[in-house]
Amino acid sequence: MRRRLLAGRLPRRRGASLVEFVVVAPTVLMLGLATLQAGLVYHAKSNLNYATFEAARAGAVDHARLDAIFTGLRRGLVAYYGGGTTPTELAQSYVRLVADLATSPVRIEILSPSKESFDDYASPALAAKLKVKGRVIPNANLAFLQCPMDVPGCNHDPKTNRSGQSLQDANLLKLRVTYGIPPEKQVPLVGRFYTWALSVLDADDPDTFRKALIARGRIPIVAHTVIRMQSEAIENDAMASIPGPGNDGKPKDPGPGPGGGELPKCPVTDPACTSAPEPPGGGNGNNDAPCPDGSNICPVCTDENGKVIKKP
Repeated sequence: MRRRLLAGRLPRRRGASLVEFVVVAPTVLMLGLATLQAGLVYHAKSNLNYATFEAARAGAVDHARLDAIFTGLRRGLVAYYGGGTTPTELAQSYVRLVADLATSPVRIEILSPSKESFDDYASPALAAKLKVKGRVIPNANLAFLQCPMDVPGCNHDPKTNRSGQSLQDANLLKLRVTYGIPPEKQVPLVGRFYTWALSVLDADDPDTFRKALIARGRIPIVAHTVIRMQSEAIENDAMASIPGPGNDGKPKDPGPGPGGGELPKCPVTDPACTSAPEPPGGGNGNNDAPCPDGSNICPVCTDENGKVIKKP
């Protein structure tokens, strides 16, 4: 009887847990799916970074030709489309890759050498020697050259020339690759929300290629890489036009500086810094004891008359 009276006085709370679940569960679910989508984007970006490096390596040894660069990119992206441990599995992944790339979800831009790099450093004699129609930038003996050997009067000052580069800078192959993650590699619902948010938040994006990827439901990602040319660069249509000197002719390292102090300054003729620096105080660097007069560190000491004396 008493229990019935107490129960009648207590407020009814039936269904409260269901309401809380309905409010909280979708939010938690979306956060979890969004986290998973961010992980998939990071995975795609890592694969694209590697593929871009493979593309640059292929271009560096094959005159920066666009077909060689694209071949290197495809080779690097095989793992993203499934990879494999046997030739059959790798072939199947490659077929899926080629089928997807046939829809043009990727763009390769050569930022350096640019059109202006060829304006400053093209070598007609080298183009004739290689029997090519496009302009060619020399790649040999860069430590000793400021201009092509057949164009000694070129403007090699980055402050005033068209490219803002030295001949050495013009031999850096810089690539920018834009790729769209396909819908089948996105989390359902979250991927669509991702592309919708990009289309709304970045509606004024001047890059029509990225906007086209978003319109097709692909998430655009971008990768950059830089590698030194190992062959003579030959001009092609994928090379960008970037006129004007950069940083007032004083290029800066965009990354963080070394944590252990400044790097050793070596001459251009010894880029590997193989020449041993002179030890502090002179001498041969073998921790020999000083001469009696304390003037220097040396393996053999002499007095003021030039007579050899023993070290203490």
